[in-house]
Amino acid sequence: MNALDMVYHLSTGWAVHLNYVAVKLTVIFLSVWMITQFIGIGKEEGIVAGILGPLIFYVYYVFAGATLNREIFRIDEQFWFVFLHIALMILAYFAMWNFIKSKKHWLRTAGFVITAGLNLVALDALFVMLRWHLHGINEETSAAMMTLGTILVPVLSFISAAILGVLAEKFTNKKYLDMVTAAIFASAAIGFYYKDLTHAIFALIFVILTYLITHTVKKNLASAS
Repeated sequence: MNALDMVYHLSTGWAVHLNYVAVKLTVIFLSVWMITQFIGIGKEEGIVAGILGPLIFYVYYVFAGATLNREIFRIDEQFWFVFLHIALMILAYFAMWNFIKSKKHWLRTAGFVITAGLNLVALDALFVMLRWHLHGINEETSAAMMTLGTILVPVLSFISAAILGVLAEKFTNKKYLDMVTAAIFASAAIGFYYKDLTHAIFALIFVILTYLITHTVKKNLASAS
């Protein structure tokens, strides 16, 4: 959801910076985690999680007036953004839901590509912003530097990597080949474009972690049900 949100923000001129993303990511995690842990995992619970998270965002925006310079940080504090966030949250939730639960192969595949690809986009964006922060770049400068062009190549690379991984698994049926294919492609694409070995290595690590975590979650939830 956060990845979809960032892409929308950057394509329409709204600010994206590390502290703002950290708050939103925390709210997303806690709202989904508490519902799934204490209420359950299902379609109704997904709708509730999709509504609860954005409403908490809005409460944060209402009370964050004194902490943000609105001339620099143009954030999505208008009430109508709640409905956009609800749509993005529900899309993210049900992508994973279909990956785990759907009986249709194409829905499982689409759910995985969306889940893994967007998770990787979010991790990569956090890596870029954290790196800027560690290099002493302030929030105002970081917000100006974070544009659609900054994450466009990672978006295309990670989504393409997830699709190539699916194809590799389909045509070879070899264990872990999907993960290896996706990791090498994403790392090579990002390393080649940015000419940055560190970024390429982290892209490789992000893909491997995402594949292992996603498939482990699916296996555990499937066995639990």
